[in-house]
Amino acid sequence: MSADTNVADVRAFIERAWNQGDTTAFDEFLSPDFVGGRERFKGMILGFRSAFPDLKLEVHDIFGAGDKVVSRWTITGTHRGPFLGIAPTNHRISIDGIAIDRFEAGVRVDGWAQFDKFGLLRQLGTIDANGPFA
Repeated sequence: MSADTNVADVRAFIERAWNQGDTTAFDEFLSPDFVGGRERFKGMILGFRSAFPDLKLEVHDIFGAGDKVVSRWTITGTHRGPFLGIAPTNHRISIDGIAIDRFEAGVRVDGWAQFDKFGLLRQLGTIDANGPFA
C-alpha cells in the first residue's frame, strides 16, 4: 500500500474510533495482531470517550513515508465521567500529542503515541497549577 493510502486509513480511524466512538473501526483498521493488543487499544480509546463524551481529536499535521504515518494532534473534551480514578470535574481539557503508526501489507500493526500527560492532570486539578513546573 502507498503512504497516501496509509495516511487516509489513519485519518479514517481517528474520525471513526476517536471522534465517533465507532467500535467497528478497530476490526477494520487494526491488525488482529496489533502490538499491545487491539482490544487493549480499543479499551483505552473507549475509556477516554466515556470520561470525555464530547471528545474531539483534531489532526494538525499528518504525513506518511514508507510503512509509517506520523500525526500531530490535539484532544479536547469535558471531563464528565471517571478517568484514571479521578471523579468527574467538568473541566475542559486540551492536550497535544504526536503518534507514529506502522503498517504491514496495508494494515496497521503497531503504534506509538506521546501526549501531555502532566498537562492533562494539571487541567483536571490533580496537580497544583502553581507548582514548580507551572
